Amino acid sequence: MIVCGVDIGTTNLKVSIVDEAGVSRWTRAIPTPRASAPSGAGVDAAQLVRAIEDLIIEGWTSVGQGQPLSAIATTGVGEDGICVDRSLAPLDHAIPWYDRRAVAEASEIRDSEAATTRVGIEMEHTRTGAKWLWLRRHQPALFSDSTWIALTDYPSVVWTGRPFISETLASRTGCYDVAQRDWIEGLLEFCGAPALPEVLRAGEVVGRVQDGPMTSSGAVSTNTLVVAGGHDHPVAAAMIQRIDPTARVDSIGTANVVYGESATFPLDRFDKYLAFMVPVQAKLGVACLGVFEFSSAVQALQSRGVDIRAVLALPKISGEPRFFASTKDLPGEADARAVLEMAGITARRMFDHMLLAGVRDTAIYATGGWSRSRALLELRASIFGRSIRVLSEQEPAVVGAALLAAEGLGESVDFSTGVTTRTVDPDPRWLAFYEENYQAYFNA
Repeated sequence: MIVCGVDIGTTNLKVSIVDEAGVSRWTRAIPTPRASAPSGAGVDAAQLVRAIEDLIIEGWTSVGQGQPLSAIATTGVGEDGICVDRSLAPLDHAIPWYDRRAVAEASEIRDSEAATTRVGIEMEHTRTGAKWLWLRRHQPALFSDSTWIALTDYPSVVWTGRPFISETLASRTGCYDVAQRDWIEGLLEFCGAPALPEVLRAGEVVGRVQDGPMTSSGAVSTNTLVVAGGHDHPVAAAMIQRIDPTARVDSIGTANVVYGESATFPLDRFDKYLAFMVPVQAKLGVACLGVFEFSSAVQALQSRGVDIRAVLALPKISGEPRFFASTKDLPGEADARAVLEMAGITARRMFDHMLLAGVRDTAIYATGGWSRSRALLELRASIFGRSIRVLSEQEPAVVGAALLAAEGLGESVDFSTGVTTRTVDPDPRWLAFYEENYQAYFNA
């Protein structure tokens, strides 16, 4: 059995081919294809599918040994989407989630009587619901005789001919009841939502691949299954939870994402540190997602000639510990250690808010590109006040999608030989400093 995962990220597009031991035999990333800046740097979904198919064929040619892929699943960005016509052709480019054109609409939705904490996330300009209201007002013809498809799901829709939306992507619209697992009609009406397809849970079979470039190449057959995936962060966390079902996750890159799951949070409030959404595997409860973008601080370092990669490559982060509770507390000429400390303290704050939402105080697993740095993990372990575990697999989102593909086949994956875990411990002196200052500052 070989299966394929696809990760459609904001910056990069990745494809991974995974074997029955959960080990990636082949992974490649390319820049996510985007249209020109005048169009808002949106994504041409048809071009995206062609790029994905080319990568899949390339990977299969390298490691497939003539055996067609058994199944494929996609994961990726949570909010981007397109309207498609009856032939499933895209009617416009996908507006990127970070585009700010719907700021006023988001505010209007937040202040409306339709707003509710049942959606788990406050309406912001990044949410799909805000983009729907903007499109309804500025490009209403798009919604005539069309269906909305999430960008991350679009390749699977094309390959099978079956429109659907992955449930974790539905929960990123800001219009989905996270507890009841259903759309909130009042919000859909207020946002002027387009026609929506059926909702599928992660791991459900969408269909089989229809004839096309991939079947002609031999990479897939018409027996190859396409399986629902969804939002990249929970899909990555679900991969780690196959190793440790109670794991909390610290995904570290230019964006820092922390993840945990609660079986008891009543969705009675919003949280300034967290978003609540549908988990990938759990049938009950909510996923708690904290996102911290510290790219601006990193870019400020780079503008002063500080190479953050060189700092992360050191055996130990140099300098003495200091305490910065947020970005505004950083000095004007903050060094790399200060920026990393501030990011670590923010991550701990998000984990603490998870505890308040009912997430258990369990082991933390680090992943993401920056988790390759032992020095950074030692710093974060010192800030967190506990050891951090690290998996040998560094691409959990795309591999997690491949494992969902295997799940759709009804196949179990044995990680015991393919994926290993190591532990990074805190520096005792640093730990004492951070703990004292954290408790004093936050009255924790």
